[in-house]
Order: sequence, then structure tokens, then C-alpha cells
Amino acid sequence: MPNHADESIGARIASYRNLAGYTQREFAEHSHLSLGNIRKVERGERLPTHGFLATAARTLAVSVEELTGQPYRGQQRSDEKAHAPIAAIRTVVRAFDLPPEWRTTPRPLADIAGDLEEATRHRAAARYTRLGLALPELLEELTAAVHLLEGDRKRQAAKMLASAYYMAHCLAYRLGYADLAGQLDDRQRWAAGMSADPLTVALSQWSRAGGFQAAREYGAGLRLLAHARDQLTEEAGTSSSSVVTLLGSLRLREATLASRARDEQATEHHLTEASRLAGQIPDQTDRVRYHLTFGPANVAVHDIAAQVELKNADEAAKRASALRLPPSLPRTRRGHHHIDAARAFLAVGDRDKALTALQDARQVAPQQTRYHPMAREAVRLLAQQYRRVGQDVRTLAAWMGQAVA
Repeated sequence: MPNHADESIGARIASYRNLAGYTQREFAEHSHLSLGNIRKVERGERLPTHGFLATAARTLAVSVEELTGQPYRGQQRSDEKAHAPIAAIRTVVRAFDLPPEWRTTPRPLADIAGDLEEATRHRAAARYTRLGLALPELLEELTAAVHLLEGDRKRQAAKMLASAYYMAHCLAYRLGYADLAGQLDDRQRWAAGMSADPLTVALSQWSRAGGFQAAREYGAGLRLLAHARDQLTEEAGTSSSSVVTLLGSLRLREATLASRARDEQATEHHLTEASRLAGQIPDQTDRVRYHLTFGPANVAVHDIAAQVELKNADEAAKRASALRLPPSLPRTRRGHHHIDAARAFLAVGDRDKALTALQDARQVAPQQTRYHPMAREAVRLLAQQYRRVGQDVRTLAAWMGQAVA
């Protein structure tokens, strides 16, 4: 069984397939994946889609992270700095419901709010190390506040705690700690339920859908998101900018799930509805509300990612080449787009554009790129496909801790 961080995803799939006793043909029959696709992925000749990975993991009864090799750590000192806060976050999560008399008195909420806002900026910029350092104390103080305060102050503390849990979930998920991400999802919903804020609840449901997405339970995830939209509209209306942002973000996540399910018609429907909502934004500039980014640019980013998952590679590459993202778009969204663009360019055999996209991703959001399984696999594929591996590819591979022959 592979246990090295530089092992390819294809090699890991082959090892787990052999452990399960499947030939490639038998694996194709059980998973309903293409035999040719399986062969190319295992040989390292093709990037798997997210949908392929989820299907393979479910068929082999392993987690997606076991196939990707996450978490990626132990190669450089910077890796350990990024991963070090995870243990402290686990400690706070375990103690979430302990009696209030066991806790230290938290600072006033106004003081905590400043630190929470700083953590929010770190998350939006994909500065994982700084975010991780801030989260344990924030979670501890806000958990204490929820237990010790009453009335409106308790509800405000709960809203802030749900926000902190959301950021902790993002960190755990991006670093490859799926078990912790699931726990943080539960805690986020617990805090959101005490906030009396429909938008905070909607954000928690948006996060929860990611668990269904990772488990390849697309139908359940789509039903959850549709219910969240209905509930938000009923409780908060549809007119405020924050509600439009949440409704649009829920639609974009629905498009993502539909594309992973290879449902082209549903994907197009959700993208169309998201575009309609984006059209309600007066200046047509993407905005961030409750951590979520929504507007025309992020709709376009999701559209390209969906085309990659639907295996419409030519269209994905064409749209990626034409898209110019505004610099105001958060770094997490720009970095994610460049990674998806690299996937599209690799799928059509344009290695030079794929390399440029990965370099752009590194420049915009280095930690997000370094710890993203698809970015790492794209660099590996580039190194394999070039007859003569240039210095740019070698530099990227070395930065990710990958050996290049």
C-alpha cells in the first residue's frame, strides 16, 4: 500500500485495487468507470476528475484522502508549521460541550471580533499557517462565550463561533483531514442553530453539502442544498445583497455536485440560475458575504470547473483561455480557477498553458496550490509528459516535494 507523499494518485489507486482483489476490468465493472480511463489514470497519463476519485474511493471502500495521499506533510519545515495547529483544533472540538465552569472567562465579543476578522482575511488569502495559528484560541474563547452568555449576546457569540468553525473546516479540508472536517461541520451547524440568523444557518448547510459531495452522495447533497435555498428564502426573503450571495453560492455548489454526478442538464440549469442571480448585482462585481464569494466571475470559475468534470475538455480550455479574472476576486477563488484551468489545458494536451496556469496558481495562492491534490498531480503529469523536463517544471515539482527524473 503506498505511503509516500510523492506517490502518484494512479499508483495508489492501483495498490488499493490490488488489495481489494480487482483486476482493472473487474474494477471498471464494479465502479462503472471506463476501463480505458482507469488504465490511463493508473499509468499516470491522465488526471482523474474529482468525480472519478470519489467513485474509485467508494468502490474500493477507502477515503478519497487515502487515494490522494493526504495530508501532505513531513517534507519541509513549512509543512509542519501549516499542520501543527490541527492537534489544538482537535482538542477544542472535543471539549465543545464541557460545563461552562470549566472554562476561562472570554474577552468581550467586540475584542474577539477583531481577531475573527483577521482570521477571515487569512482564510480568503489561503494563508493556512497564519489561519491555523489564530483558530484554536478563537474557537476556545467563542465556545466559552456561547456557554456563559445569554440572550442577544449569546446569539452573537454563536454566530461568531459558527464563522470560526467554518474557517476551521476549510483549513482541515484543504490540509486533508477529512475526519476533522466532518466534526467541524457538525459543530458549525450546532453553533449556527443557536445564532437565530438564517444566513449563518444557510452557510452551515452549504458546508454540509461538501461532505455529501466528497462521499459521492450527490442526490442527498442536492436535496439538502435545494432545501437550504427554500428555507433561506422563506426566512430572509430574496432582496438583500447577503441573501442573493448565499442563494447564488448554494446554486454554484449545486452545479458542482451535478457536474460530479455527470448530469449535464442539471449542471447547466444551476449555472443558469446562478447567472440570473449574479445579474441582480448592481455593479456586476463579485462580493463576499458570510465568507462566500458570488458574482459573474465566480459563476464563470464554477462553469469551467464543471466542464472539466463533465469531460467537456475543449470547451473548458476555451473558456479558461478567454476568462480574465478581476484582481478583486479573493485569492482562494483565483487560485482554484488556475488549478482547474491547468486541468482543462492538460486534458486537451496544451502543456505550456497548463504550466503557466499552475505557476499563476502558485503566485496567487501558494499554500492552497501546494496542498491541492489536483495541482500536485498536474505537476507530476507535466513532468512525465515533457520529453525534456524544463527548469520551470522542475522548480514546481521540487517546491511540492516531488522527485523528477
